[in-house]
Amino acid sequence: MPAVAPRPPVTQHSAQPATRNYQQLLTKLLRHGAFPQLRKIVEKTLPADVAPVLPLLLEEDRNRILSLLIEAGKAARALLSLDENDLNELLDAIDDSTLASVCSSSAPDDAADLLDVLDEERRSRVLEILGAAQGAKLESLLEGEEETAGSLMNTEFLALDEDLTVAEAIEAIRQYPRKESFFYVYCVDSEQHLVGVLSLRSLILAELGSKLRDIMVQGVVRTQIDSRPEEVAQLVSKYDLLSIPVVDHQNVLVGVVTVDDVLDVIQEQAEEDLLHLAGVDISERVTTPARESWRTRFPWLAVNLVTAFLAASVVRLFEGTIQKWTALAAFMPIVAGMGGNAGTQTLTVFVRALALREIDWATGMKAIGKEMLVGFMNGAANGFLTFLIVGFWTGDWILATILFTAMCVNLVIAGVAGGLVPLILERRGFDPAVASSIFVTTCTDVGGFFSFLGLATLAIRWVGR
Repeated sequence: MPAVAPRPPVTQHSAQPATRNYQQLLTKLLRHGAFPQLRKIVEKTLPADVAPVLPLLLEEDRNRILSLLIEAGKAARALLSLDENDLNELLDAIDDSTLASVCSSSAPDDAADLLDVLDEERRSRVLEILGAAQGAKLESLLEGEEETAGSLMNTEFLALDEDLTVAEAIEAIRQYPRKESFFYVYCVDSEQHLVGVLSLRSLILAELGSKLRDIMVQGVVRTQIDSRPEEVAQLVSKYDLLSIPVVDHQNVLVGVVTVDDVLDVIQEQAEEDLLHLAGVDISERVTTPARESWRTRFPWLAVNLVTAFLAASVVRLFEGTIQKWTALAAFMPIVAGMGGNAGTQTLTVFVRALALREIDWATGMKAIGKEMLVGFMNGAANGFLTFLIVGFWTGDWILATILFTAMCVNLVIAGVAGGLVPLILERRGFDPAVASSIFVTTCTDVGGFFSFLGLATLAIRWVGR
């Protein structure tokens, strides 16, 4: 098969004109009744490229394009490519029977994702239209435990008996309904246990009379139905797979997770970790109403306020020192700020390592030792620069020395806090990305103020001011 050249990325500036042009093309074909050409264009266009056009079309035109997407088995994937607001508006405009046709024509995992967007009452109506057999299949996906491989998997997959010949297997593939692409042929025994796998290439090149069990690869990389999506993504990435089989605890093949679903997991996990580190809810968008944004952000800001008072209470312990040496107030933010930045660096490394299962408690504690050394080295390097700047700027070399020492101490604290806080949260069953940043910043603020002002207090007692 010839290599397909990658499509150029659609930038923010080019996306809108491209969508408008595509809309005009579809509308023109609809007006002239050129349905065969229209069908060919829709079939050849990726669902994600058709999706932005749907909200722009008139109702009659949209229904026609939707029917073509249903024929091509792309309707659910196209709808799921829309943003939340456009998707909800479009679902409100589609009747239950059409929505049932969308689900019936699409891959079960896409259909289940689409049904999951609906309210419970409408979901029940659509499932009733679909009938008992298909409805039960989709309900099993919907009822599966969230955040597991079972919630990602597609229950329509190609599995062939290991006793088939290559010729029989090829004929079975020809008869296979093409709602979803497949990349591997999974081999099962008489009880549907997963026993091997074949690439399509190796199947085509094999002797027609050979049995599948004689040419299959037996060491199949697989995942359990209750595995976390992150673990599935790690396996797919580690072994460069296009899909991965899902088995139950008896090794019965129950589904397949394809690479497109894994990419969605990776993207969602990255977005979730980024938003959690900033104390923002995963569902928030720029279009989220102000009241809803306030409701989700306020609790973390309130926690941050409490921890800020903790840092302020440390400063208050040294009011007398600051009164005697007023220059200290100008340089306090430097020590705390550098510690906060260093702590965030360590925290980011540890949160990523925990998400990828690269470390556990034991290896994490060893890594903290390395971070302490890195913190000391960074503290010494940045502290020396601070020592020179403050010394020549103010002429107060005692103050410069205190800043150097406090910087070294606080960046070591940052290394410890940035690694230890996410490890503790992970061990206690909490998501380390959710609250770590607040506690790490508190540690570096308290540590920075206490070391800097504490050293200044000792200097006043020993040297005098």
